[in-house]
Amino acid sequence: MQRLVSRHRVILSCGFFLLLSLVLAAVNTRASYQIDPVGVLLLEVMHPLQVGVTAVSQRAERLWDRYVALWTVREQNDVLRQRLESLEGMAQQSMELDLTNQRLEKLLTLREELGVKAVAAHVVGRSPVAWVQTVILDRGENHGITKGMAVLVPEGVVGKVMSVSAHTARVQLISDPNSGVDALVQRTRTRGIAAGTLEGGCTLKYVQRGDEVEIGDQVVTSGLDGIFPKGQLIGTVARVGTKDSRMFQDVEVMLSAELAKVEEVLVVAPGVVRAGE
Repeated sequence: MQRLVSRHRVILSCGFFLLLSLVLAAVNTRASYQIDPVGVLLLEVMHPLQVGVTAVSQRAERLWDRYVALWTVREQNDVLRQRLESLEGMAQQSMELDLTNQRLEKLLTLREELGVKAVAAHVVGRSPVAWVQTVILDRGENHGITKGMAVLVPEGVVGKVMSVSAHTARVQLISDPNSGVDALVQRTRTRGIAAGTLEGGCTLKYVQRGDEVEIGDQVVTSGLDGIFPKGQLIGTVARVGTKDSRMFQDVEVMLSAELAKVEEVLVVAPGVVRAGE
């Protein structure tokens, strides 16, 4: 029997599965629902795989949503950063304009105090050599500036025009070693010549040893040189000593105008006397 089954196992197997198929077909035909054990088995086998695929798909979708959201936030941040930089730039420009307007208003007040026609100019260049104290203005002969005119700011004396062209002028600062301004100690009316130093400072030369000068005294223009209006502030006495010659005092003056920071100036014709002097 076993030998017979072994010999005809293929035929018997085919017959068994054929008979099983006929039985299932007959049952499915009569039953209200179909019986599909293979389908059920496949469903059970595929269920974990489907669950895993669904989970992976959902996670991938969430990651993608987060990526899109982060990219959107980054773009928004870039836009906001650009707007912020633009606003900061506008605020800086507005502040700079306000400061410029304040300086120009002070120049206008000074011109009104002098009571004469004067030319406002911007500083557009400075001497690159430390021992030559000069600046370049953006106004020249075509604007009414001539050689020898005084250059002032509301804080005090800046210098005088030493050369001029059609559209520019070179100004010798009062801190230049070759400069010289006839000056007075305002409190005692002691005279001297305010001149620059190699260090970019200022001294009051030719003050007699017996003349009264103290630290803190203000030094102003005398108006006697025919260039600077009388009474314009030059600076404040910072040190008083005696030179080796013992004939003159060594008077150091701290300039009232910060020459390194001057941006706008008023150029005044020679010989103008300040109102009230």
